[in-house]
Amino acid sequence: MRRTVFIFLIVVVIAIVAVYTFLEFRVSEIVFVADRTETWAHGREMAVRRLYNSNVDIDAFFEKTESMLISAEFDEDEIFAAALASGYPEFYPAFYFSTYNPDSSVDVFDFFASIKQEFAPNQTSFHFRVADLYLEVMTDGPSISGLELRPEDPASKIPGTPVVSSDGRSLAVDLTNVSGYSFTITGTGRLTFQYTYNVAANNLISNMALEEQLLIVHANISRGASGEFIVQYINEPYSSLEEFLF
Repeated sequence: MRRTVFIFLIVVVIAIVAVYTFLEFRVSEIVFVADRTETWAHGREMAVRRLYNSNVDIDAFFEKTESMLISAEFDEDEIFAAALASGYPEFYPAFYFSTYNPDSSVDVFDFFASIKQEFAPNQTSFHFRVADLYLEVMTDGPSISGLELRPEDPASKIPGTPVVSSDGRSLAVDLTNVSGYSFTITGTGRLTFQYTYNVAANNLISNMALEEQLLIVHANISRGASGEFIVQYINEPYSSLEEFLF
């Protein structure tokens, strides 16, 4: 009798471990479906939120959104609602951009950015995270200086050393373990922010769900007719390096 009970307990333990292992290492198939942009502070601050869903009927979704885009009038909220309805929201990273001009008499600007993981509407848990995040910034004239990185975990080391060109017009930095960064911009013109990253599952071995994701945002900094400071953010319609290159 004891032997039978012992064998039964072993089988139960093995079954529990097998189920846990399956759940832990399973990675849902997700796809990028839409960006949602929001601006405030007279357009000087912007957020790009990227929605990734599982169980998406890609053909049906693209057919619906394309019909909206060719319409004479379309609303970004309607596009986003269609994206939400296309499947189950699984991943919703947000990229924030802020530009300020402390002294309106000079073209010297404070720039701040951060990367956050947020909940999409109807999303209930975090199954994925941004991994291998890398940033390149290029300008058509303004110079970048005084880069500061804010670590996500102060106890962890920030990998690598940022590379800034001698003229200050380009920057490359590994943003692993970085929740935000800031720098000073001198001069007016266009800055282009190019983020590349992978999407990893939140499990013990961090399975990669998607690779070579891409976000490109332009910030056009200028002065208005009366000398007021103006920023125009433009989010490019690319979600991956493959889309951008081909």
